[in-house]
Amino acid sequence: MNMPNKLTMARMVLAVPFIYFLGISDGDNGFIYRMIALGLFTIASITDFLDGYIARKNNMITDFGKLMDPLADKILVISALVVFVEVGFLPSWISIVVLAREFLISGIRSLAAANGEVIPAGNLGKYKTTAQMVGIVIIMILGVTQIEVLGINLNIWIMLPSVILTIWSGWDYSVKAKHYFMNME
Repeated sequence: MNMPNKLTMARMVLAVPFIYFLGISDGDNGFIYRMIALGLFTIASITDFLDGYIARKNNMITDFGKLMDPLADKILVISALVVFVEVGFLPSWISIVVLAREFLISGIRSLAAANGEVIPAGNLGKYKTTAQMVGIVIIMILGVTQIEVLGINLNIWIMLPSVILTIWSGWDYSVKAKHYFMNME
């Protein structure tokens, strides 16, 4: 396994202690646990940048990486959003939008794989993931906030750019993959 793929796998492994510490961040020592979760999430997010950079720079791009890198991102981001709902940082609809998009794209990737193709993440998907990760980091720093802007909780505003990019990239991906739907029997 090459270095970029090891970094991708490390991101998946880091998701486990991240979920644990974020999940207990609403009890005693909550701030400390949230900061540990923040550190783990930040390290995991940096591996997302590094694995792609190293793979492109050293011509180490593999089908494994094309498949597992976006999956590792999904595990990390969706885990954060689900725990955010549980601890009261975000409403559930944000997690549902992200989950629905990821299921749709996973279905399209499965269709492509059945036809012998691996579809790498596009630029919109990369921007979406970056926006999600940045939003998650900001929310972990702020914690539960009762601040409202125009009657809407600040944490929703923080995640709104990533929600828009999530919908947009899902639509773009679907349009580009429409030939899979057209050729289904």
